[in-house]
Amino acid sequence: MTLFKRVLLALLWICLTSQAVSAASLTVGCAANFTGAMKQLAVMYEKETGNEILCSFGSTGMLYGQITNGAPYDLFFAADEKRPDLLYTSGLAEKPLLYATGKAVLWSSDKGLAEALDWKEAVLSSKIEHVAISNPKTAPYGSAAQEALIKVGLLDKLTPKLVFGKSVGVAFQFAYSGSAEAGFIALSQALSGKGMEGKYWAIPEAGKVKQSVAIIKSGKVSESGAFLAWMKTPSVREVIKEYGYE
Repeated sequence: MTLFKRVLLALLWICLTSQAVSAASLTVGCAANFTGAMKQLAVMYEKETGNEILCSFGSTGMLYGQITNGAPYDLFFAADEKRPDLLYTSGLAEKPLLYATGKAVLWSSDKGLAEALDWKEAVLSSKIEHVAISNPKTAPYGSAAQEALIKVGLLDKLTPKLVFGKSVGVAFQFAYSGSAEAGFIALSQALSGKGMEGKYWAIPEAGKVKQSVAIIKSGKVSESGAFLAWMKTPSVREVIKEYGYE
């Protein structure tokens, strides 16, 4: 075999293997509240199947906007049911499936708030100057927290103290860094390593956040279906429960 043929075969092999890796990988747009769980599941999936999960995290509204503008995602893990349904009715996605149900909580690492009996007492404390919340228009957990504030008649009183993040992940960073004394976040974040450094209060007035996933029709449909089937396995459901989801 000539040197030219050897080089040609080597190049062909590189092309084929790189294509195989590319074909096996999935690109996922994932709501910020599910970051910890998705990162863990991505590692598990690659170990079990050899297939890579490439994730982009952000607010549900932002990711939805990216998809409607042609972003090349294979799967959309939203923090609501509304936007996956919109993608389905517009013909951009397969029929959505519920993958998790989460809860909004109030979180703080400020030791001065630790004795508060409930979230209302904590959020009304004189020690609080700023409260982080994700944008209710684009982030379902921000919307859930806002609805709770409205129900208990505290929205107007608290509005001057609210600091808005583009996602619930940003809202958590505001509270964790001390830019805000407290923050409305997802229970999954409160149960994370960083979240365990503070205290959280349940918000009974906030409705449960039902989260759907949709397979994007322009993406890798069959591979995405295999991943969602894998997500129904007991070991995966156990991980999701550990992050506080139902």
